[in-house]
Amino acid sequence: MVCAIYGVLLFLNQQTGLMIEASASWLFVFPVLIYTAMSGPKSGAIVGIAMALMTFLLGGFTTWFYSWTSLITGYVYGLGLFYQWRNMTNFLICLVFSVLSNVCTVVVWSYLFGYDLVSEFESFRAIIPFIDMGVFIILFVAFLSLLQALCIHLVSLMICIRMHLPYRPLTPISQQKSSKVVGIVSLFIWGIFFLSQNVIECSKGVLDIIMLIWLFDCALLLYYGVIYFMYHSIKRNNRQFSFLAIFLAFVPGINLLWMLMGELDCLFQLRKKV
Repeated sequence: MVCAIYGVLLFLNQQTGLMIEASASWLFVFPVLIYTAMSGPKSGAIVGIAMALMTFLLGGFTTWFYSWTSLITGYVYGLGLFYQWRNMTNFLICLVFSVLSNVCTVVVWSYLFGYDLVSEFESFRAIIPFIDMGVFIILFVAFLSLLQALCIHLVSLMICIRMHLPYRPLTPISQQKSSKVVGIVSLFIWGIFFLSQNVIECSKGVLDIIMLIWLFDCALLLYYGVIYFMYHSIKRNNRQFSFLAIFLAFVPGINLLWMLMGELDCLFQLRKKV
């Protein structure tokens, strides 16, 4: 049955001009994921091999790459559901495989078809002139991988709920803990970033690495800021502000307040004092 569903996905992908693999290749993950979660590693491996052979017979070169990486991701994630691994472990597995898949896609495609990645992203320079294009490409791949991993993780949990499969429920917002170590390290990163931009002369490569680390730190503080504001909206039973706590985190300027509160929550454990 799951092989038939996978075959339908391959057929629709071919009939729509490879639209599925170009826009949502992570959909190939779910047939083998569900079967592995239900039947275990041996049966899941057999079905995964069958799906890989179907791809070889019915798909083209690009389809082989996208679907085979998705099959590996789905199989390993299905093992996590079958053995009841922690949600964070399953999510990190998805994230690692998504990063490897997207990096391979970018590198392999650029070598095979001979296009320059920097020139492809050159149109963004007018919007973000302060970020080097190499750094931007890394951020683009990381953000794309994060969204893909989130989609796989959340849709998988939704399928488990609908199909009454055993799974570990998500940790409530009220139990999401901030780390004082993150707050201290963030202060150090922000200090190094400020010095590298205004005081210390560094080579371009070092500046790019520092900026990359700083941007990832900003994203982490933004996450803790969202958790902080959502925690207070839940405590006050205000559903409308729960939406705003997420939406406003993406608004330039306002998200600085979110990062600040995330930093303060990490340093002083503000939620524990409520």
